[in-house]
Amino acid sequence: MLFPFSVFSATESELRTRIEERNKEIQKLEEEIAHYQTTLSRTTEKSNTLRQEVSRIETQIKKLSADIRLTQNRITATGLHIEELDGKIIGTETRMKTQHVTLAETIRRIYEKDTDSLIELLLQNKQLSDFFGNLEDIQSLERSIQGNLSELRTLKTALLEERASREEQKEKLSQLGRELDDRRDIEEGAKQEKKTLLASTKNEEARYQQLLASREALREEMLADIQRIEDELRKLIDPSSLPNSARGVLAWPLKGATILTQSFGNTPDSKILYNGKPHNGIDLAAPVGTPLFTAESGIVRETGNTDAFLGCLSYGQWILIEHPNNLATLYAHLSRISVSKGTTVARGDNIGYTGATGYATGPHLHFTVYDAATVQFRASTLSGSNCKYLPYGGYLNPLAYL
Repeated sequence: MLFPFSVFSATESELRTRIEERNKEIQKLEEEIAHYQTTLSRTTEKSNTLRQEVSRIETQIKKLSADIRLTQNRITATGLHIEELDGKIIGTETRMKTQHVTLAETIRRIYEKDTDSLIELLLQNKQLSDFFGNLEDIQSLERSIQGNLSELRTLKTALLEERASREEQKEKLSQLGRELDDRRDIEEGAKQEKKTLLASTKNEEARYQQLLASREALREEMLADIQRIEDELRKLIDPSSLPNSARGVLAWPLKGATILTQSFGNTPDSKILYNGKPHNGIDLAAPVGTPLFTAESGIVRETGNTDAFLGCLSYGQWILIEHPNNLATLYAHLSRISVSKGTTVARGDNIGYTGATGYATGPHLHFTVYDAATVQFRASTLSGSNCKYLPYGGYLNPLAYL
């Protein structure tokens, strides 16, 4: 059913008011989330005490809850935009229908005049001035047609743009719906993390310290094993098959300002955290639930979760993507994976969310670049290890391509 444009105008005004109110709420939530992020950024390493760790997790849960409310508000705002566009489309279609009727009537009048010859028109008019007046009427009608056609072309262009914008908003709404589901899962994961921590320590500081010491010993063994395997795989790297080092070969996997908390290779941190062994990637600061984007088009070779294996203190949830330029990228310590093995992805696609799964010294993204030809997936070689499935490869410096 088509509504008069005047009715839509009142509705449009109301919609604009509601959209502005929603945008103000979104701004308030963004400021709240920024506050939580500032608080969380002060803790760049694992907490030294149980109280600190519980406090960090609780702040993380508050931030994730705010993320959910922000996404819900964005869904509402997008729905209002779609409603607004629906009204505009109805208004444009109504005006086009009016122009069609006017144009048809003008053409009919010209046709009636054109059926008479000039001699007949001359005979029908008592004076020459009347005859020339009729000719001017015809010319006026022709100008009216040109004006109507021009208006119709303008309206058609506007209609096409409004419909395209509506489709974009509908796709955005669909994406936000998926994001809302993801964020709810991430929040539930953080709540479960707190529950597990309190259960394993029985809320006792001494037990927490024992847990830290035990995890650190297992982690050191795991890092040494990965390092030994990847040192062998690095010998298989074929530089001639790889793209030249240049900025922009790969895109940064996180949008906005990127803070490097640990660089590649032999760094002061690697001497402490990796027993003097080089770091096989880079670490980027990112609160739990930060959207993650693929660095280049390609195919998801594998995804995994080392936390599924008791005592496998490694990458946590991870994704490995193979790219047409013979590079492969690894994204680790994730809170949520949004793709599956075999999925084709484009550069910049959202593939998951950052986190602190596995053994992480606080929430961050671990990003590694491999020579794709050297990538392998297999169990750890450590005696008694429960790590049944891990990614390995000949690693390269990510900063050579970002």
